[in-house]
Order: sequence, then structure tokens, then C-alpha cells
Amino acid sequence: MEKDSVEFTLPPAPRGLCFDRNDFVKTNFSVDNFLDEHQNAASLETMRDDLGMYLKVLRLAMIELINKDYANFVNLCATLIGFDKAIDKIQMPLEQLNEELLSVQHCLEKAMKELSMWLNQRHGLQKKKQLLKYYSQTVNCIKTLENILQNISDKKILEQVALTDRAAMQYNQLKFSIAKCESLTKPEQKDQFNDIGGKLVQTLNKLLFQFWNDNDGENLLKILVTLASLDRIPETEMLIRKQAVAPLLQDIISESSLQRSPEGLEGIYNRILSLLDTNLKLLLTVTAHSKLTFLMRKYRFLVNCFWCEVESRLEVNLSSIFAPGNPQIFYKRYNESMHFIRKLEEYCTDEATVTLMHETAEYKSFLRRWNLPVYFQIRFQEIAGKYEVSLHNNPTIENSNSFILKETQACWRALQECWAEGVYIDALAHKFWKLSLQLLSRYAHWASVFCVQRNDSPKIEPMSVNKILISNSISIYLDIQSLQQRLPQFLSLVESKISTQAIAILKPSLLHSENALLATKDKIKECIVNEMSDYCKVQLKQVSDIPRLYRKTNRSVPTKPCAYIDVVSNAIQEFNEDASKKLDNAFLVGLYEALFNVMTVSYYKYVEDVLTSVQKTEDSLRRLKQIREKMSQQSTDSNTVTDGDKIRLQVNVDVVSYGKIAESLMVNVNCVHQFPELLYMVKESVKNIDIK
Repeated sequence: MEKDSVEFTLPPAPRGLCFDRNDFVKTNFSVDNFLDEHQNAASLETMRDDLGMYLKVLRLAMIELINKDYANFVNLCATLIGFDKAIDKIQMPLEQLNEELLSVQHCLEKAMKELSMWLNQRHGLQKKKQLLKYYSQTVNCIKTLENILQNISDKKILEQVALTDRAAMQYNQLKFSIAKCESLTKPEQKDQFNDIGGKLVQTLNKLLFQFWNDNDGENLLKILVTLASLDRIPETEMLIRKQAVAPLLQDIISESSLQRSPEGLEGIYNRILSLLDTNLKLLLTVTAHSKLTFLMRKYRFLVNCFWCEVESRLEVNLSSIFAPGNPQIFYKRYNESMHFIRKLEEYCTDEATVTLMHETAEYKSFLRRWNLPVYFQIRFQEIAGKYEVSLHNNPTIENSNSFILKETQACWRALQECWAEGVYIDALAHKFWKLSLQLLSRYAHWASVFCVQRNDSPKIEPMSVNKILISNSISIYLDIQSLQQRLPQFLSLVESKISTQAIAILKPSLLHSENALLATKDKIKECIVNEMSDYCKVQLKQVSDIPRLYRKTNRSVPTKPCAYIDVVSNAIQEFNEDASKKLDNAFLVGLYEALFNVMTVSYYKYVEDVLTSVQKTEDSLRRLKQIREKMSQQSTDSNTVTDGDKIRLQVNVDVVSYGKIAESLMVNVNCVHQFPELLYMVKESVKNIDIK
């Protein structure tokens, strides 16, 4: 950040000046800017006088400063007199000292350079000496190995074991030495090295199989340790695989052997596993010996020798077992194969061996060969296709012990079949669970469509209640209830089949299907309500015929409801007698509340139209009557119950009876849409009628 002023103290200015004394020491001071800033503060004459006054102050301050420091200036000049001679006096000794230091530095650099040269020569000699030493070791090791391996096959077995062990140590030393003196090694010496190594390995391999055939585990272990010290573990495993394991499997894993096997593929697997307990038991035991555990890379006979050869021959010689065309045979062979894998894993000595087996290319290839997607597609077509065929536009009564409808029984059977023995495979758990949810969703959709298609059909005034439709709807409702009660049982079945990790997500995913079934219950209720209400509204519409019954018919004052109320009551009671034996009370109460909500809205409109029409008719008759009375000068008794009053009374009786029907079904009439208004309307219409 730029500083605005130089750091020194100005003498104080007299009071009343038109400017600030600090303005003159700012780094960006400008006369023009100064005058421009102060032109409004004072006139030029005032500015001139103030500047002159402050100039005098500055001159006095300068004189005081000179007087104050004058003695110091004089003393400084006096002190510096003769100082140049003193400097000249010490200059010469300093120059001599500098020359001596430069000379010493030059000598040291020369000595260091010479010392470095001698050290480099010594280091080079040491390297050559070490190189010659390694070369000498190489020559000696080659001679020693040639002497050891000369006519080794003529020695006794135990001597061969000892000589090969000694030769292995010499060979490792030779390999180290020849790597260190590679620049001095001659081509013929390298050929000798390779020949010696080949002969040593050949001898060890020969002893390996000889001890295996003789069942000599102790010496077999020594040979394996020697081969491991030569870093020949992969080559040894491959040799054992091809010369020990492969011949034993040749007659076992083949199509002809599968055809001859009474137990089929399971018999083949049992024969394969029996090799680990008989012919190959010694190799399995020795390669897992504790003496070999100190090695960084251990022998993995079970995985690298046995399993890899078995899997390779299964893919090549028994490729027919992987065919998914026949799901029953595929399931049987897949399960037998997975059981064989699990049995083989039991022979593994630790988890690391099991993990190694799972990571092999052969294991991954073996699992890929089982075409599980095709198998599931076949099972999907079997289960879902058979279930789809069982669904009809109209429900089919079965009356089994479990469900009423064949469609529900087919859904439950399909759910069970997904997880049945002979169908379900662990690797396809997610697909079978998805299929199960799809089956439940399809059932809920079928039930919903049955209800909705009735609601979407053209509205025709029914002459009677469609009892078949209502009966089917009730059957669907009862089956859905039974199906929901069985879902925990179904969930337990699924949980017993799949792994523990996936159990936590089953119940939340099943919740959607349960909600779909619950939603279907609401549609069933709506379907029954619409069917009942359509019929009942036709009957309730007959309230419009009441005026025709009482106009000029001289009927007595009504005390009983009209026939249409009895028809509605009988229809509802007939439904209730049958439904109350099957449906739960909560569902029935909700159904009746919905039914009366729908009917009462229409009934209110019908009654309102009747009362309005009666009122208009009476008003017209009253005006006509008044005209006649004036002409005849006669009056009639106004207390007589008129036809209109009888109509109102009849409507009132009908509405009250209608409310009693609802109350008999445990419906709270005060909560029914427009019923309180309807009751109030008819009560108001008859409150002024005097019945004698």
C-alpha cells in the first residue's frame, strides 16, 4: 500500500491557517491540486499571507536544528582527519593474508582431486576383484554341479535325494554368481548352466513321481521342498497336473462314462472326489505340509493341479451338461455341480485356498458356462404363462380349502412354484423374487380390471341387482384377504432359501404388492357400491310417482312408506344377509356408508324436485281457488288436509324409513352426505300440517 507522506515531524503551525501543514509532505503533493482543493477555503491573498507566515516558522525551525547539531557535525569532521592513512596502513597485511588463504585453498583442492582419483581407482579394483570372485564361483559351481550330477541316476535313491538337495543349493549359488558376472560369462558357460539346470530338474521330477508311486511321503516332501527352493512351483504344479491328475481323469470325465454311470453326473463327481481320498491323497497331504508354509508361494495342488484340470475336462469332454434346453435336467445337473464345488471347498485347508479357487479363470469360466438366464426364461414362461392362461375375464369358482377362486389358487401355486425344489436356484434369487412380485401385481391388476370394466361399461338402468357380479366381487375380496394372510408364510419360505444379506430388503419390496392388493379392496367396494346404488337409485326415483298417487284420489293420510322403500330395503337386506356371513364388519360398514353417500345425493335431488313441484302446484291451485271464492262469495275450511299435504307426509314417511334402513346397518346417518339436509327439508315441509 502506497504511503501518503514521508515520516518526519514538521514544526507546529500557527492556529487559523487555511491549510494543513501535513499537505506539503505527501508523496503525491501538487501545487495545482493544493490550490484547487483550497480555493473555496480562502482567497489567494489569504493563502499568500498564511504561506508566508508558515515559511517563517520553517526557517526558524531550520536554524534551531542547525544550531542543535552543529557540534556533532564539527566533531565528525575532526574525527575523520587521518582516517585514510590508517586504512592504507592495514591494507597491505590484509592483501598478504588473502594471498596466503588462496594458496592454501589451491593446495587443498589439488589434494582432494588426487585423493578422489585414487579412491575411484581403488573402487574400480574392488569391483573387478568382486567380479573375478563371482566368476571364480561360477566356474567352481559348474564343476561341482557336473561332478554331483555325473552318473547320479546310478546312485541309490537316498543318495540321489541328498545329492539333488546339495545340487539345488549349488545351482542357486551358481544362478546368483552368474547373474553378478554376466559380462565375463562365456556363451558355453551359459549353455552349461542351462544344461545343468535341465538335468537337475529332470532328475527331481523323476524322483518326484517315483516317490509318489512308491507312496513315500517323506522323500516326496523333500523333493517338493527342493523344487520350491529352485523356484519351480508353477512348473511342478503343471507337471503334476498333466502327468498325475490328467491320466486319472481321462476315463472318468467323458460322455461315455456319463452314459454308463448309474447315478449320472452325480456319480461322475463322486468318482472325481474319491481320487482325493485314494490316488491323489498323498499329493494333497504332502503339498499342504507345514514344512512348505514358510515359502512365500506355496503349492496349491488342489486348485492349480486338481481343480483346473477337472474344470478343463468338464468343459471339453462333458459340454452336454451345460445345455439349458431341458430345465429339469439342467436344474439337476447344476445343483449336482454346485454340490461338487462345495464338497471340493471342504478339502481346502484355509479360506485363502477357497478364495484362490474362486479367482481362477477356470472357476469363472465354469460358472459362465451355466446359462442361467436361459434357464430362468424357460421357467418364467412355464410359471407366468400357465398363470396367465388361468386368468379369465370372469372369476371361476373353485371352492378349495385355501381359496374360493381358481385364479387366486393359481397365483398362490405359481408363487410356491418359484421357490420349489427342482425350480429355484440360488444364483437366480433376485430374478425369482422379481417374478413373485410380478405375479402378485398381475393378480391385483386382474382383480382391478374386473371391477373397473364394470364401472366403465355403459350406464343402463338395471331391473335387478347383478348378484353374480356382487358374488364374484365378494369372492375376490375374500381371496385377497386370504392371500394377504399367507404372505408372511410366503416371506418365511423365501427367507429360508436366500442368503442372510438379502433378507433385509425383502419385506420393504413386498410392501408395494401388499399396497396393490389393498387398493384392489377399495375398487371391489366401489364396484359393489356402484352396482347396488344403480339399482337402488332407480327405485328411489319412484318418489316422483307419489304426486300421481294422491292427486284427486281421496286416499287417506299416509302412515307407511311406499313400495319403492320396501324394495330398496329388501335388496339391501338380502345383500346383507349373505355378505355378513362372509365379509368382516369393518368392510361392510364402510361399504354401506359409501352406498348411502351415493344414494342419498340422488335421493335428495328426487325429493327436492317432488316438493318443489308440489309447492308450485299448490300455489297455482290456491290462486285459482281464491278467484273462485271471490266469484261465489264462499269460503272453504282451510284446515282440511290437502293432496299436497298428503304428498309431503308420504315423502316424510319415506325419508324417515330410508334413514332407519341406514341405521339398521350401523350407518351414522348424520355423517351421510346430504341426509341431514334431506331430513330437515321434509320435516320443514310437514311442520304446519294439522292431522286430525
